[in-house]
Amino acid sequence: MKAKTCICLGLFLLLAVSLASCAHTGNVNSRAELAVLKKELKTDAAGKVTLAVTVKNISNVNAELAEVKVNFYDAQKNLIDSERDSVLNLKPGESWDFTIPCNGDNCGKIASYEIETTAGTSSGGL
Repeated sequence: MKAKTCICLGLFLLLAVSLASCAHTGNVNSRAELAVLKKELKTDAAGKVTLAVTVKNISNVNAELAEVKVNFYDAQKNLIDSERDSVLNLKPGESWDFTIPCNGDNCGKIASYEIETTAGTSSGGL
């Protein structure tokens, strides 16, 4: 009788440890998530066009690499330019302010733009 109790108790403990390990592994694979808080298209006196952007890590995971890609389009939705910027180690709740310039020949004709964010962690990749 003691042997059956020991075996059942051992199996129960093994199962409990396995479930706890699976739950912990799920947290390790969480991905960082970025949100665009602010964006403003600006043109300086010399005609240089830039997009000022604020991005925030809205997850509870460190974004080891936070990247933003901006595509600038004219009124006919033709791509004028595409630019990227990135920052390392954007912590949970932390914001990142930056400016992305338009470097194409027709930057004065920007009618719209598209912002794409990507966040990567060592466990989750990009």
